[in-house]
Amino acid sequence: MTSPLLTLPLLLCLGQSPEATPTEPPFQARLSFQGLDEDIDADGSATYFHAALEGHTPELASGLRAEATLSFFLSTPATQGIALQDFGSNLRLRYRPPGWESGEGLAVAVHPITTSRLYMGFTYPVTWERQAFPRRSGNESALELRLSRRRWDAFVAIKSANVLDDLSLDFSRRYALLAGGFLDVTPELRLALKGTVLDRGQVPAAANFGIEMHVPMRGASLGAVWHRGAPIGNNVDLKLYQGDPTFFERFFEPETYPGGFAASVSLEGSLLSQGLLDPDAFLERTTQTGGAGALEARVKQGFWRAHALAYVRTLSFMQVDAPGLPPYQAFMNDSETRAEVSGTLSSDYHLQDWGLTPGLLVRLTRPASLRNPPVGLPGRNYTAVFQAPNMLTLLPEGEDPGLVVTVKATARWDLGAVAGVLAEVSYTHDPNRTLFEDDVTGVGAPVFQPSNAVGFNVLLQARF
Repeated sequence: MTSPLLTLPLLLCLGQSPEATPTEPPFQARLSFQGLDEDIDADGSATYFHAALEGHTPELASGLRAEATLSFFLSTPATQGIALQDFGSNLRLRYRPPGWESGEGLAVAVHPITTSRLYMGFTYPVTWERQAFPRRSGNESALELRLSRRRWDAFVAIKSANVLDDLSLDFSRRYALLAGGFLDVTPELRLALKGTVLDRGQVPAAANFGIEMHVPMRGASLGAVWHRGAPIGNNVDLKLYQGDPTFFERFFEPETYPGGFAASVSLEGSLLSQGLLDPDAFLERTTQTGGAGALEARVKQGFWRAHALAYVRTLSFMQVDAPGLPPYQAFMNDSETRAEVSGTLSSDYHLQDWGLTPGLLVRLTRPASLRNPPVGLPGRNYTAVFQAPNMLTLLPEGEDPGLVVTVKATARWDLGAVAGVLAEVSYTHDPNRTLFEDDVTGVGAPVFQPSNAVGFNVLLQARF
């Protein structure tokens, strides 16, 4: 049984200048408290405190305005002390030339600490390159330039970090280039494209032999969205989207029900390649490719909504931001890899008199897996099951991964303009849960654990 998750967001308006309108305060703060006992069997827990501050100046000159976002987490890890984690803080300058419509203009943004809000892909489960340089020293910063017009948008961004070079035994400055944009082909159809190119730096194993071998990476994401009618917000699926930097911001937006029919469908795909150490050829590099795709549909009729999401991720795609397994090494040619495939269906209904939106969600997932992983256990035929990059469990010898089933009862309760509640109660059947235990000979081996788990998440919000 999993333990509860409690989140308490608080919205505060800190001030208002004469130039700002009542619906657009120059400063807005969001504070949240999140307590999570990740696994009651692991004897560990983590507590998070999230704070965000957004603000903008009045016009500094004709059409010119400055904006800032401060967002961070405070957490208490297993060790003593408090850890501080940036969550996408940035500074922006926006300029709208005379005669341009609202929402159009040129923007320059600086991301001084982390670049998690600049990424490839579009739908959160299949986004990637939220960090470009895993072996960096210090911050990964970025500079972004964006031009927005009524029917199209284009951006270019450069990420940068000091990356360890094991060959020179020093840190060198590396850069990643991202570019893309979207085009509204019709008022209902939007096409979007992103591309990236970078060099992650030196391969440590090659540097040990005095050989210079870098990790080049290329990739692109293509998406299409069709939409008709009023906007359709996200369903209450707190677990799936929790790693998204916009997670709290998105759920602060109340859903509107103007009546009538609305629908949207989005389709996207990503393809990437990177050079990694060839495990079957001594100190040679090979190209490993990966890909992902997602299909999402939303429907709203009156006060009823339905959401559907299906996505697939190859194992090499899941490991792209933590390249290789072992690090900086491609999968062995005789390894058997399976992609992660997941499908979610949900539906809810808004009870207007009560401000309550109950719902039901069902998810089926076939997890990604790797047979005969290089885990240093020769002669053992283990299968590794992956939940996330570098997060895996080993199944007992000869066993295959099982289907993970999740069922959730969800609810959203809007208490007027003052407060709101998001909640979910979930049941999960995961037959791939294991722990290493010593056998009669004293040798450790994976052993299946109880596969059923029940838990609940609660997010409370208040506005002032």
